[in-house]
Amino acid sequence: METVAADRAILDAFDEALCILEASGALRSMNRAAERLTGYCERELRGQPFFPRLLAPNADDCEPPSPSPRARERLSLRIRRKDGRTLDVRCEIDALSGNGDGGSLLKLRSIHRPTEANALDETTKKLETIFGGMVDGLVVINEVGDILLFSRGAEKLFGYRAEEALGRNVKMLMPSPYREAHDGYLAAYRETGVKKIIGVGREVVGRRKNGTTFPMYLSIGEIWLEGTRYFVGVTHDMTRLKRAEDRLLTLSAAVEQSPIAVMITNKDGEIEYVNSRFASLTGYPPLELIGRNPRMLQSKQTEGDQYRRLWESIRAGVEWRGQIQDRKKDGKLYWASEIITPLRNANGEITHYLAIQQDITEQKRDKEALFESEQRFRQIADMAGDWLWEQDKDGRYTYSSSAVEDVLGMTPEEILGKSYLDLFAKESANDAALKTAPHPIPLGRAFHRVVNHYRHKNGGDVFTESTGAPIFDEAGRLVKWRGVDHNITSRKTFEDALRVRNRAIESVPIGIAVWDAQAPRVPNIYVNPALSRITGFTREELLGHSLHLLRGPETDPAALEEIRNAIVHRTSCQVVVKFYRKDGVSFWDELSISPVANEAGRITHFVSVHADISDRRRVEENRHELEIAKQIQLSLLPNAPLRTPHMEIAGICVPATHVGGDYFDYFENSGVIDIVIADVSGHSVGAALIMTEVRSTLRAETRKATNALNGPAELLRDLNELLHEDLTAADLFITMFYCRFLPQTRTLQYANAGQNPPLLLRADGAVCVQLDADGLVLGVVRAVDFKEGSLELAAGDKLLFYTDGITEAQNRQGDFFGLERLSAAFMQHRSLSPRDLIKAVLADVRAFRGAAPATDDVAMVVAQVR
Repeated sequence: METVAADRAILDAFDEALCILEASGALRSMNRAAERLTGYCERELRGQPFFPRLLAPNADDCEPPSPSPRARERLSLRIRRKDGRTLDVRCEIDALSGNGDGGSLLKLRSIHRPTEANALDETTKKLETIFGGMVDGLVVINEVGDILLFSRGAEKLFGYRAEEALGRNVKMLMPSPYREAHDGYLAAYRETGVKKIIGVGREVVGRRKNGTTFPMYLSIGEIWLEGTRYFVGVTHDMTRLKRAEDRLLTLSAAVEQSPIAVMITNKDGEIEYVNSRFASLTGYPPLELIGRNPRMLQSKQTEGDQYRRLWESIRAGVEWRGQIQDRKKDGKLYWASEIITPLRNANGEITHYLAIQQDITEQKRDKEALFESEQRFRQIADMAGDWLWEQDKDGRYTYSSSAVEDVLGMTPEEILGKSYLDLFAKESANDAALKTAPHPIPLGRAFHRVVNHYRHKNGGDVFTESTGAPIFDEAGRLVKWRGVDHNITSRKTFEDALRVRNRAIESVPIGIAVWDAQAPRVPNIYVNPALSRITGFTREELLGHSLHLLRGPETDPAALEEIRNAIVHRTSCQVVVKFYRKDGVSFWDELSISPVANEAGRITHFVSVHADISDRRRVEENRHELEIAKQIQLSLLPNAPLRTPHMEIAGICVPATHVGGDYFDYFENSGVIDIVIADVSGHSVGAALIMTEVRSTLRAETRKATNALNGPAELLRDLNELLHEDLTAADLFITMFYCRFLPQTRTLQYANAGQNPPLLLRADGAVCVQLDADGLVLGVVRAVDFKEGSLELAAGDKLLFYTDGITEAQNRQGDFFGLERLSAAFMQHRSLSPRDLIKAVLADVRAFRGAAPATDDVAMVVAQVR
C-alpha cells in the first residue's frame, strides 16, 4: 500500500491522465486527471484488468493493447466511462522496465469529438457574455496554442478582429524572441507538466497587428472540458501605468537633482522631505532633518515678526515670498530667497507646505561692493549717453543723469520726485500688450532690458530698454533702485513692423518658403510652420534643400520642367503638381513661385507659396465617381409599374446623396411574378457594379428551366454561392428579400437574407403582419441554407417592401419614424394604388422628418393582388 500511495502522490503532480498497470494489465494506481477522464475512482478499478473493464463493446479495436510492451505503443481507443458515455482517447503505453516485467505507464488523452466541441462552444459563449464588455483582453487557446476565443477587449488591445485571430497560433500576439520559443514552452509543459506562468501573473510585452509592442500584465489559467485542457489568458494594457511611472521618476529626479533647495513639511511644520541641494545648503544630512521642525535652522538675525507673518500667510493658504537668514549645521549664517507654497488635497484642504530656497549670500556680499562704487557711478553717469537714474523704494526718482533731456526732453530737475509711472505713456493700441505685463519694480527684484513706453515732453512716443537692480540695507530691507535706460525708439519701430510681418507669415495656413536664388540647387533659407505641416518635414529638414525633396514616382515631369524654367529665366510661375510628404503619402500642391529682386534689380531670392488642395481634388474625383455610380444604379431599376391580370406592382428608390446602395426589381417570368428588394453595403462605383452583377445573375437564375420549380430559398442559396467570391474580393455584402407569386394558386413563396421583413395588409385586415424567414446576409459564408415561407393571398391584399431608410428616418429631436408609424401610414393609405400609396407614405416620412436632412437611401415596393 505504501508503493501505491507513493505512485499516487507522484502521478497527481501531473495534469495528464496517467495510470500504472501491473505486468498482468491490472490497475495499480491512477491520478486525479485519469479519474476525471474515466469517471471511476482509483479504488473501484485497483487490481482489475484495466482495458477489458473500460474498453467500449463497439470499439473498433476489439483486442486491448499489450499491458507490458517492449517499446512505446501509441494507438486510439474508445472507452466507456462509469456514467455509460463513450469517449475516444489517444493511448500511449511505455514499459517501466526493459523486459516489461515491471509493468507499464499509461497516458490517456481525450480526442475532440462534436460533444467536446459543443462544450467548448458553450463555454466560449459564456465567457464572451461575461467578459466581452470588459476593457481587458480575454484569450482562450488549446494545448497547441490555437486561439479559440478572442474577446472585444483583446480586439481593441491587439488591433486584430476576432475573425482574424481565431484559429491562428497565439504566438502572433508576441514579439521576438518569445514568439519563436512559445511552441516549445507549450510542448515542454505537455511533456513535463512543469508550470512556469500558468496560475500566476507577470509583466510581459505584447505585439499589436501593426507591429508595435506594448507592456501588459498577463495572467494565465488552465481549464479542463470533457477531459481536454485549455488555457485562458487575461491581458491588461500597462502603457499608461508605465508612462505614469516614468513621468513620476522623471519628476522625482528633477526635484532631487534641482540646483534649488527643496523642503516639504506636513501641515504641522514637521519636515518630511528635503532634496540633496537642501542638505548641502544647510549642512544637515536628510536623516537629521526628517521629522524635525524648520525652526532648528533659524538665526537670531531674522526678525521674529517676519516668521509670524510667514505662518499667517501660508496657514491662510497664501503663498509667501521673502528673504531670510538661516544658520547651517556648522554655525555659519547664510541668506536665502525663499518661497513657501501651501499644498492642498483633492478636497482643497492644506496637507503640506513646499519651501524652495535659493542661496543669496553672495548677492548680499555684492551689495557692499555696489555701495562702494556709487561715487564712480555718478561720475560716469554724466559722461554716458544712456539715461542713468536712481529711485527710492517706491519708484520715485532721486537721481537722474543729464541724458534724460536727450531721451525725454526733460531736465533732471523736472523728473526728480516723480514716479516712473508718471512718465509712462497713456494706454494705447500699440502698447496694450506691454502695459498688461507687470513692471518689475513693484515685484522687488532686479530686471534686465525691460522695454518701457514713455511720453516725450513734446508728446511723442519714446521706447527704452531699462535695466535696474534693487539696493538693500544690511537688514535686507529695500532702500532704493539703480538702473539705466537705453533709447530704442527707432529700432523698436522697425522691429515692430518686421515682427508683424513675421507673425503674419508664421500664422497663415498656407506654406511659404524663401529660396536662395544665387546658391546651387536654389535651397530653402526660410520655411513657415504651415509648410512643415503640409509636407511632414521639420523646418530643419526643409532648410538647405530644394523642391527635389518632395518629388515622388507620380510627380509630373512637365510640371517640374515648368518650375525649372521659371528658376532659370527668373520668372514667376503657377503650377499644380503631385508631391510627396515625408511619410510617402502624396498630396496635390497648388504652387506659386515669384522672384524677389534687390535694390539693384538683381534677382536674389524666390518666394514660393504652397496650398494643399488634396481634399478639393479628392472631392471632385469622388463626386465624378458617385455620379457614374448613380447612373449605373438608376439603370438597374424598373422604369414603370408592372401590371398583370393577377398583380399590380410599383417601386421607387430615393438616394440620400449622389448614389445609394438600395435596389429593387420585379418582373414576370413564365407566368410567375418575382419581386426582390436589396441593399448593398458601400456607396461607390464598385458597389453599383456589384449590384449590376446581382441583377444579371438573379434574372439569369430565374430563367433557368431547373429553377422554374425551385423556390426563393434555393435561388438565394445559389445566388449567394455564385456571388460569394466577388463579394468577398470587394469586401461587400448584400441584404435581400426575395419572393415569388404563383397566380394559379395565389401562393406567395418568400425567403430573406437579412433584409427588413415586408408588411402584409389583408384586404379585410385591421393590422399589418411582417413576413420573415431566417437567413444570413449574402457574401459572408459560401454555403448558407435559407428558410422558406409561403402563404396564400387573396384579391385586394397588399405587400409593402422597404429599406431601413424609411424606418430609421429621424426628425430634429432625434426620434425615428419607426415600424409603427410605417404600419399606420400603410393602413391609412390602403385604398390607393401601389404608385399613389408609395407617394403618400414618402410624404408622411418627409413631414415627420421636417427640416432634418435625409441620412440614408429610401427604397419601397408596393404589390397589390388582383
